[in-house]
Amino acid sequence: MRSSWRRLPQAQQDVLLAALIGLGWFTALSLINDSTFRPRNPTVSVVTGIFLVVTVACVRRFPRTMLVVVSVLYPFLYAAVGTGLAAQLGLTIFGQPEISDAALQSEIHLVPLLVVGYLAASSGVRRFTCLFFTMGSLAGLMIGLPTVVAIVLGHANRAILYGDRYRNLPSDLPSLYNYIDVSLFVFAEALICGMVLLGADARRRRKSVALLEQRNAELVRLRAVEAERAAVAERTRIARDLHDVISHHVSAVVIRAQAADRVADQRPEVLREAIRWIIASGKEALTAMRETVRVLNTASPAIGETAPGSGGGTTPVPDLSDVARMGDRLKAVGVDVTMVLPSRQRQLTSATDLTAVRIIQEALTNVMVHAKATAARVTWHSGPQGELLTIDDNGNGGPPPVNVLETARRSESGRGNGLIGMRERATAVGGTLAVAAGPLGGWRVQAWLPPQS
Repeated sequence: MRSSWRRLPQAQQDVLLAALIGLGWFTALSLINDSTFRPRNPTVSVVTGIFLVVTVACVRRFPRTMLVVVSVLYPFLYAAVGTGLAAQLGLTIFGQPEISDAALQSEIHLVPLLVVGYLAASSGVRRFTCLFFTMGSLAGLMIGLPTVVAIVLGHANRAILYGDRYRNLPSDLPSLYNYIDVSLFVFAEALICGMVLLGADARRRRKSVALLEQRNAELVRLRAVEAERAAVAERTRIARDLHDVISHHVSAVVIRAQAADRVADQRPEVLREAIRWIIASGKEALTAMRETVRVLNTASPAIGETAPGSGGGTTPVPDLSDVARMGDRLKAVGVDVTMVLPSRQRQLTSATDLTAVRIIQEALTNVMVHAKATAARVTWHSGPQGELLTIDDNGNGGPPPVNVLETARRSESGRGNGLIGMRERATAVGGTLAVAAGPLGGWRVQAWLPPQS
C-alpha cells in the first residue's frame, strides 16, 4: 500500500489526500452539527473546510500563489461569512450566521493558515515570506473583524437576524475591540510561526536526505569503479606473472632445443642431454604455472581476499635459489651468467623482493632471447637505502636507443612489453627503472626499489 502510494505522481497524491481530508472534515461537521458539540457558528467551519481542501490539493504545485491567495482571501471570507456581512450582501449560500463575540471561535479555524504556512515553507518559499503573509493574515483578521462586525450591526435588525443575545452588543469599534482575546491572538501567532519553521526544517531535512542519497549513489558508483580497477590491476599482475614464468622457461627450452638440433647428427649425446634438460625445465615451468593457477583459484572469492586454507598468499613465493636457477638456465643455453646476490637465506615475501625477482627474470629472458649475448652479470645490492638491481650483458646488438622505454611504450607492434612490464613493476612499489648502455658492450637494466617496510 505504501509503495503504491509513493509511485503516484505528487499531484495525484495531493488531490487524493485533499479528498480524504475534505471527506473527513465535512462528515465530522455534519455529525456534530446536531449534537452538544455543535460549533457556535457552523458556517465558518464550512469555509475553513473548503480552504483546507484547496490548500492541500494545490499548495505544493503553486506554493507562492496559494500562500498569497489563502492569506488574503481566507480572512476576508471568514469575516464576511462569520459576521453576517455575506448575508447583508445577498450571499446566502452559507446560511444565516450567528455573530460571535470573539474574533475566532476556536483554534481549529487557524488550520488553513497553519497548513499553507507549513507546506509553502516546505516547498521552498522563504521563511520570512511565509511568516509575513500568514502572521500578517491573522493580524489583519484580528484587527479587521471588529470593524466588519460594527458595519454589520450598524445596518442590520439585530432582533430579527441574530436574536436577543446580540441586541445589546455595541457597534462602536473601541467597545468591540474589548471582545478580542489577546492571549488567543498571541498563541495563534506563535502557532503559525512554529508551523512555518517546521516546514522550513522539513525542507532542509529532505534536502539533506537527498544529498546523502546522492552521495551514497556516487559512493556505490565509485566503489564499483574501484572494484573494476582493482580487478583490472589484478588481471594485469596475473598476466605479468604468467608472462615472466612461461616466457623465461619456454625461451630457454626453445633455444636449447634449437642448439641441440644443430648438432644432433654429429653429437647425438648432446641431443640426449638437451632432451633431459628440456624435460626438467618443462616440468619446472609447469610447476611454476600450476602454482600460479593454484593461487588464482584459492584467491578467487574476492579481490584482495583469500579463501579458507589458502595460507593468505596471493602469489607463488620464490627464494634466492630460484634466482640462482635463472642463471643456470642461461648457462645451459650458452650464456655465461655471473650473479652477485644478497646473503639472505630466506623466502622473498615482501612486494619489493617479488618485484626484484621478476625484474631479474624478465631482464635475463631478454638477454637470452633478444641480446645474442654470451655473457651477463646480475648484481643485487640490498641495504637500508633500498634494493639496487643491475643486469648487464655483452650483446652484439649495440647500446639501446635514446628513450628506449618511451619508444617501447608507444610501439604498436607488441614488442617491448618486457621493458614496459619491468618499469611498471618498479613503479608499482615506488621504485624506478632505467635502460642504458652497459660496460660489457650491451645493455644495462638498472632498477632501484625502496626499502622494505
